[in-house]
Amino acid sequence: PSDLVAVATYGQRGVQLLVGFTPDRLQLEQAIATLGLVETQPRARDTLNIAYDLGVKPWGDKYGPPPGDQMSQYLIDMSKLMARGEQAQYKQRVDGFLDGLDQLVQLLDSVRGRKQLVLLSAGFDSAVTGGAQGQESKDAAEAVVSGRIWEVQTDRYFGDSAARDSLDKVFKAVATTDTVIHTVDVSGMEIGGGASEGLPQAVGRGRDTLAQLAANTGGRFVSNANDLEAGLVSLLDASRHYYVLAFEPLDAKGKPGRLRKLKVRARGDGLSVSHRRGYALSDPKRETSPASAALQAADTIAKGLTGGAIALRAVAVPYRNAKGRLALPVILEVDGRALSEGKTAQLGLELFGYAFDGEGRILDTMTIAPVMDLAKVRPALEAKGLQLITSFEVPEGPVDLRFLVRESASKRTGSLRVRLEMPAFEGDDVVLSPPLAMDDPRGRLVVPAPSKRLPQLEIPFRLGETPFTAEPLPTLANGATQDVCLMAWGAGASDAAGEIRAQLLDASGGERPIALSGSTRAVADADGTTRYVLTLAPKDVPKGRYLLRLAMGEPGSKDAPRSEIAVLVE
Repeated sequence: PSDLVAVATYGQRGVQLLVGFTPDRLQLEQAIATLGLVETQPRARDTLNIAYDLGVKPWGDKYGPPPGDQMSQYLIDMSKLMARGEQAQYKQRVDGFLDGLDQLVQLLDSVRGRKQLVLLSAGFDSAVTGGAQGQESKDAAEAVVSGRIWEVQTDRYFGDSAARDSLDKVFKAVATTDTVIHTVDVSGMEIGGGASEGLPQAVGRGRDTLAQLAANTGGRFVSNANDLEAGLVSLLDASRHYYVLAFEPLDAKGKPGRLRKLKVRARGDGLSVSHRRGYALSDPKRETSPASAALQAADTIAKGLTGGAIALRAVAVPYRNAKGRLALPVILEVDGRALSEGKTAQLGLELFGYAFDGEGRILDTMTIAPVMDLAKVRPALEAKGLQLITSFEVPEGPVDLRFLVRESASKRTGSLRVRLEMPAFEGDDVVLSPPLAMDDPRGRLVVPAPSKRLPQLEIPFRLGETPFTAEPLPTLANGATQDVCLMAWGAGASDAAGEIRAQLLDASGGERPIALSGSTRAVADADGTTRYVLTLAPKDVPKGRYLLRLAMGEPGSKDAPRSEIAVLVE
């Protein structure tokens, strides 16, 4: 369940990555189910290729396989074409296949961790790289001895050196990129009278090359896989348990890209080890290709990583509008000083946002690429950062938000993961937003960004007709006041102005009351949400990080609705 999976194909156009590494099994099913089919309607494509089709309903019916066994027929047609083709054409296709495989493995170097590449193929004739074998080798040898040199194809008899070099190149790339190739022989997937009927050579001559690919990369070879499920289960079992070993090379200098071999042995009878075969020192001057940059960004999103050179913070507010539609508005704050470090006149950014459910399915996405004049925005950017406001369509239940910001010139990135529970907004239960430290958006750099499923961005951050923005990590100052908005839904939420209490919790859980200045104000809205405005007035609070908690109801009640947000006190 924790695996990330990608789907790629090889054809006349080379290697095509249909969907990058993603936790969304529905996207994978859709990509596999449509293999070989002509697209009659354009797909709703994803910029980072984490989703195959953004038009797939995230919580609707799943896609089934295409009508008929078109994949089996496709394999048969390809087998016939390979068998009937001229030797030179066949060799050219083998060269293209190995080159495409090398490109794919090199691309996978952008993804951190061990990659398990499962190759479903009929392989290629080993005579292309190793020369003729069996009766063919015997007949060729007799022709040479008898002087009938014209009957012998040199590269067929001895093998093609260029093809062998290409194969060795693949093995080196696999070792340096921490990739394993498992091969599944699909030549046994025959229908009707069988794929071998009427062919000048038997189907299955590529099995030895498939076995060679697996053996030289630490993978497993599944032979004659007319039962794909059993073969794939065996591959899963082989990679289910693993150990992580780390070491530091004594010689950290050397030629970048040169393969340094590794060997791992296991003590004990009957034990074998599949491990990384080598590594190479990275080249700091090597430029990252657009494909690799996209795969790196997708890898960060798919793995839900948080960190990077650009700091991010976010606050998400579960929301229900006047029509009862659920949404999850988010304020994403980007560190302005980190963005302004560059010396370029223009600041180009790429911002990606994804909402996943608890099972890893993609619910909604957001992508925006603003370009700003640093000379004009630098003061506001360094003072309060950049805020992006978006809203995702999500159902009730667990929601997993993942964001990535990339600066176009330097390629510096920052990522953030936020997990929360989307309430149902049903019954008499009171639903509260996080405490929102209010600020004037006119003094900030704010960028609105509609999502894929909510193209008409509805922003609930307002008091009547007056908009406000909120800080994901508010700063409270002793002796100063700070207005805080609390949104409330549900029975009794509209008349609780006098029942809202505020307190600070320190790192050990100790409670510290925080004074309120003046009375709490309630603002009703046409969306059915009551917005309460409180004015916090901290005094003599030690500096540090706290949890600001707002509770509604009788003091001491364990069932009182409450909400929290992290704050800094200066």
